[in-house]
Amino acid sequence: MTPVLSPVARLIVTLAPPLVIGDSGSGQRDVIPITGGSIDGPMLKGRVLAGGADWAITRADGIAEVWARYTIETGDGALVMVTNTGVAHPRGDGSWYGHTVPVFEVAAPTYQWLRRSIFVGSLEA
Repeated sequence: MTPVLSPVARLIVTLAPPLVIGDSGSGQRDVIPITGGSIDGPMLKGRVLAGGADWAITRADGIAEVWARYTIETGDGALVMVTNTGVAHPRGDGSWYGHTVPVFEVAAPTYQWLRRSIFVGSLEA
């Protein structure tokens, strides 16, 4: 069976300025606090709660390794924890693009499909 990609939702995440840890031996470590955001799509709607962060490390080749954890609250009040890993590439204009693989933890029966599926995300910053 050939995998099929179907849009689930678009997340718009708001961020605070990064906390610069510095060169930790593997690259430049930054902690980027997540302050909130929104989720809107055909399969998932809600908001991103404040309190998460991306613990990114930018390697010597300029590629950032993304490792973000945050919580979303669905439109009907269910809480979903997200762990999002991937890579981001810098563009010449200072923006970033990349791809991630989010994994979800959720107890609400309505959203168990998030635990049984594999997701691919596109990242723009």
